[in-house]
Amino acid sequence: MKRSVSVIFLVTICIFACSVSADETIRVVVVPLGRGEATGNAVASDVLAGKTFSNQYAVGVHGTMPNIGKQVITPTTSNQTISKGYHDGSGMVVGDGDLKNIYILKNVDIFGVKGNLGLFWGCRTGTDSWSSTLCGVDCIQFSSLGAVGCTTLCNGIYNLLTVSLPYYVGGFICGGNGGL
Repeated sequence: MKRSVSVIFLVTICIFACSVSADETIRVVVVPLGRGEATGNAVASDVLAGKTFSNQYAVGVHGTMPNIGKQVITPTTSNQTISKGYHDGSGMVVGDGDLKNIYILKNVDIFGVKGNLGLFWGCRTGTDSWSSTLCGVDCIQFSSLGAVGCTTLCNGIYNLLTVSLPYYVGGFICGGNGGL
């Protein structure tokens, strides 16, 4: 009978490990037996902060991975670091509707958009023709001259070039037909 009590007591001790802290609080930790052994290879940085886990070395380890949630990145002229941690999939890199080939200089590539704006206002890729109307549109968009000032400027350029280079106006300005 004595032996049976000792075995039962030993099994009980193996199942529950008790400790008393300085403040006399009794803490009970369940020690897994046989099939219930803690396994795994996660470390604290693999698990979200505020969560606990167990691995082959410890039970009740606290995670340290930050929960970023939604991260929004707005492009700039320099590289930006993506925050380390858990992302919920709702983040994004913000787009810009002005990232169009007509606003980017010809043969310049910005984020995969290849420009077709000529070196001068009024030029467009695919044609060597310079247009005083397109020059006016570009001028209004990219300068502070206003509609009247831009019309005067572009018509003045056209008149000046047609007098001096009547056969190469488009090519000279836009870079085709033997021009620049």
